[in-house]
Amino acid sequence: MKTAAYPSPETIAELQRKLAAQQSALDKQQAENARLLALIARKEAQWEAAKQSLFEQFRLAIERRFGPSTEKYRVEQGDLLINEAEVAVDEADAETADETVTAASAAEPSHPAKRRGGRVALPPELPRVEVVHELPEETRHCAGDGSALAVIGQEVSEELHVVPARVEVIRHIRFKYACPACEEGVQIAPPPAKLLPKSNASATLLAYIATAKYQDALPLYRQSQIFARHGAEIPRNTLA
Repeated sequence: MKTAAYPSPETIAELQRKLAAQQSALDKQQAENARLLALIARKEAQWEAAKQSLFEQFRLAIERRFGPSTEKYRVEQGDLLINEAEVAVDEADAETADETVTAASAAEPSHPAKRRGGRVALPPELPRVEVVHELPEETRHCAGDGSALAVIGQEVSEELHVVPARVEVIRHIRFKYACPACEEGVQIAPPPAKLLPKSNASATLLAYIATAKYQDALPLYRQSQIFARHGAEIPRNTLA
């Protein structure tokens, strides 16, 4: 009858050391996960508090602007100011237009003023892109004696150019690292910070939407149409 082979004390000790090392690595990973979850919870609480504060500031600004008629602009906080701000902007634009027309009618002289000619110079602070227009090589010779022509001056003209907006997707790629021997202790770079948690909108996109809506008075439904023309379907409620 064969006797069962038992592992040697050295083998058992080695296995125990490996088990202890794996348990230690697992404990460290769990502690790191707990720390990250707590950090995410704190960030979400901070963003919620900031959203509450901004909503209250905007509500108070609307009340100061419209006085007793503010009630018709009140919205629930869950609506995220979708209708309130647009109605306020529309009425402000209408009042401004009426005042402009009235002032223009009152100040209109009996004889039209002569307009000064001349083109307004383009702002010097705008970036310049130089495009050089050269004569073909075969034409840069004197027609009389064939000598090479020399540059004696230049004429510069400027035109205002607009680079159309472009919608693109930024892919954030994070490589995972682990020990090839034990395949433990997986590590990965932290994700990039986001202005809005759980959102796929970049900070640049959020700034563009806010500037267009509150600075340029461009309603959200029009912004949605503009994004659609660029190939990005973003509904109005998502923009809000």
